[in-house]
Amino acid sequence: RLYCPAMFDDWLCWDYTLAGTVASAPCPADFQPLLNKHEMATKICDENGNWFINPLSNRTWTNYLRCAHLTDTHTTLYIPIAGYAVSCILLLISLVIFNAFRQLKCARVMIHQHLFVSFILTGMLWIGIYVLLMEASEIKDNSPIWCKVYHVATQYVTFCNYMWMFCEGFFLHTIVVQAFSKQKKLLIACTVIGWGLPVLPVSAYTIARVLDPDTDVKCWFEPSWTMWILSAPIVLSLLINFVLLLNILRILLSKIRAFNTAEHNQNRRAVKATLILVPLLGLQNLLTLVTPDLDESSMKIWNMASSVLVSLQGAAVALIFCFFNGEVLTVLKRRLGQWSHSYDQSFMGRPTTNSTTMGMTLEETSTTGAVFKNGNNRMSKASIRNAKDSTELQLMVPNHKQDHITATKS
Repeated sequence: RLYCPAMFDDWLCWDYTLAGTVASAPCPADFQPLLNKHEMATKICDENGNWFINPLSNRTWTNYLRCAHLTDTHTTLYIPIAGYAVSCILLLISLVIFNAFRQLKCARVMIHQHLFVSFILTGMLWIGIYVLLMEASEIKDNSPIWCKVYHVATQYVTFCNYMWMFCEGFFLHTIVVQAFSKQKKLLIACTVIGWGLPVLPVSAYTIARVLDPDTDVKCWFEPSWTMWILSAPIVLSLLINFVLLLNILRILLSKIRAFNTAEHNQNRRAVKATLILVPLLGLQNLLTLVTPDLDESSMKIWNMASSVLVSLQGAAVALIFCFFNGEVLTVLKRRLGQWSHSYDQSFMGRPTTNSTTMGMTLEETSTTGAVFKNGNNRMSKASIRNAKDSTELQLMVPNHKQDHITATKS
């Protein structure tokens, strides 16, 4: 009597099976995505004693379709696709705005632009991967060279994205701690870190994948130990950003105490301004580092929440640091006023901004280091002179108050 040989298909071990029959086994416990624990996987043994070969991939094939909730799987993939698409659109508009106005050209905004470009590249490539996972499983099974190259490119731009988040924290912390820092040199250093440094871990990751035959399958989309080559430095960069953020908050609070201001109100504003930096530095990603041990329904909610959190980070950064930024709004309203005046001879004056902005000026020549400007506090003439050469950390605080704040240039 003929039997199909025992084998392992990367998910389950299949015992010797009588020719002309169909073997079945419970769905694997670690099956991705969205395990259906109550179904069975099947594998066909033909009459010649050979396992069924998928004509598309020319490899033995196991039917795991019943193990996955395909509707839920597609829904889970649609969420990040939509999130990345929204983020890319908002980030592209932000880049146009940053490059359209000379008043916004400074080192701080250039760092933002690099970060926005990395967000856009990451979003576009991940959208391609999610579409590939949903619609082209035969390509993944064949594991062609171009598919692996696409995977490596996606990992590279993703790593660059995290490095530019680190650069945002590094740049901001440096100008807060050392007011006399040369921003041009900082920008060069950030460019090397943001686009150059990722080449090293991504190259090591690629070599490890090629040399390990157990991981050199399915376009490298399947999880493996090699991902730690990329994950470890990314986690380290996020932890460093968290420490930098805490130190920035500490410095701001210490500067506040040096002024005769309503300390409680200013403390609250400083904390709020610091929290706004969380998506810029990518600290919300620390919440998704470890997948909790949840039941099936709770895991669906966790996967969807994680997808929303990751894919919409770019949109949040674009909204906070471009569309809701007081300096940007002032420039846009001034330009709109000029355009309106050129077509309307009855234009009566410049429009005023109704947004509320907290401008934290980190003075390079003052030992106090920070000047908070609002309707209730005045700056001395010396502070005004020092502020001309200062670097500004200007963050938008969205509320409905009508504080009048003068936005200084970076």
